[in-house]
Amino acid sequence: MRLLFAFMLLVASPALAAVQEIDGDTIRIDGARVRIWGIDAPERRQTCRIDGVERPIGKEAIEQLHSILAEGELRCRKRDTDRYGRTVAECWAGSQSIADAMVRSGWAWALPRYSQDAYLPAQQEAEQAGRGVSSGRRTCEAPARFRRDHPR
Repeated sequence: MRLLFAFMLLVASPALAAVQEIDGDTIRIDGARVRIWGIDAPERRQTCRIDGVERPIGKEAIEQLHSILAEGELRCRKRDTDRYGRTVAECWAGSQSIADAMVRSGWAWALPRYSQDAYLPAQQEAEQAGRGVSSGRRTCEAPARFRRDHPR
């Protein structure tokens, strides 16, 4: 079980909490949704054709987030609240930025509008190396377009 050290995010003092991956850029901490700041990852039910094969990229992004979270104690710092009322936070697993690791792995896109280009070098590296949604010949739609075209 992964443990969380939250500071000034959801509780006034450090606490141990249950963590669950919702999708590649959202986690649930003791029932509260937290959106990872500065990135956009495939939606849970999103697929993509890569090298002629339809792949469950939403589930693959969740698996990547799960492995990143396993790297160390989770810390989050609140940056904002989104239009849905979710906390938007910068989070780290051990010393590793979760957003940077997700983008660098190719399982999330940088959102420079929000992150002031912080994750663009990681995105360029993932694209050049052909990682995640940048692998092979692909027809992956951006998560924002997927959400627009496939409302729940």
